[in-house]
Amino acid sequence: MMLGMIALAVLMGNPVAQAKHETPALAQAPAVAPKDADVLIKDALADAKKSGRVVFVRFTATWCGWCRLMEKTLDETAVRERFDKQFVVVTLDVLEQGPKKPFENPNGEKWLNSLGGAGGGIPFFATLDAKGKKLVDSNLLPTGQNKNLGCPATDAEIKLFGDYLDKSGKKLSADDKAFILGRFKANAPKN
Repeated sequence: MMLGMIALAVLMGNPVAQAKHETPALAQAPAVAPKDADVLIKDALADAKKSGRVVFVRFTATWCGWCRLMEKTLDETAVRERFDKQFVVVTLDVLEQGPKKPFENPNGEKWLNSLGGAGGGIPFFATLDAKGKKLVDSNLLPTGQNKNLGCPATDAEIKLFGDYLDKSGKKLSADDKAFILGRFKANAPKN
């Protein structure tokens, strides 16, 4: 019993032992700090200029279920292959809170706001030409205070996403576009 109390006293007085027990939030932090959004956008614009594509900037967060659904669809290998023909994709993590704050890309929220996503919810997305000019964003809903399309799930939303793709500066083939829209329909939540 006495040895146990001595061991406890040693551990309590040991700063290394204390640090292991006082930082559970740090255990959740990303292994590598997220890159600055300014750098990611700059690199994507350079890639777009070289490749003749446009930049698709997608805003997401770890807590956002609709963001996960959009990610699930856009990151499917067959979708990504088709999407990459037109877009250089940049994904920025924003609007995190508490212990998830370290997952944010620095300057990501600045880009969200400057591209038209302030207060509209996520996922939010926008397309930029190779010079950085915004071509279109996801504020596509015709009515209501919040016009952000978010992750397309209904037939009407999927049609709007198809219109978005058409306005993005580079045309996907009809087959590629139909395939991408079909995957959004297939992945949509069932009522």
